[in-house]
Amino acid sequence: MKLNTAKEVWIARIIAWVVIGAVSCGIIFVTTFMLGPTLFVIPNLSDKIAVAIYCPGAENSSTQDGASMPTTSDPNGTYGHTVEITCTFADGSTQIIRNEQFALASIGGMFGLGGLCGVGLSIPLFLAPLFLIRKKKEI
Repeated sequence: MKLNTAKEVWIARIIAWVVIGAVSCGIIFVTTFMLGPTLFVIPNLSDKIAVAIYCPGAENSSTQDGASMPTTSDPNGTYGHTVEITCTFADGSTQIIRNEQFALASIGGMFGLGGLCGVGLSIPLFLAPLFLIRKKKEI
């Protein structure tokens, strides 16, 4: 789009950025809450996120999946499995990631990765008005 004055150019860019801001909010919302949960299908990604958060610098880790058990005291409530990860460090020491820590890290990590994908898609949109909306060249 070619405009006549610098003032018109900046007004058009600001309007474009407001519209892009609204669109970007939608993109980030959708990627966080739709793409994020779909990342659970990637094998061992939640294990790697938990190890990266709770055991940075660990040389090795092993995962033990436990039995399915009730998640509430209600006998008709939902069931879930337990996970425990043991991290081994270079000096031979170990650290255990409990089931609660694993759940927080994996759920937060997946939604966080989805949100980061949305931010990555939105940033180029905010740069587009700088290149697309320009002042008309005088001949």
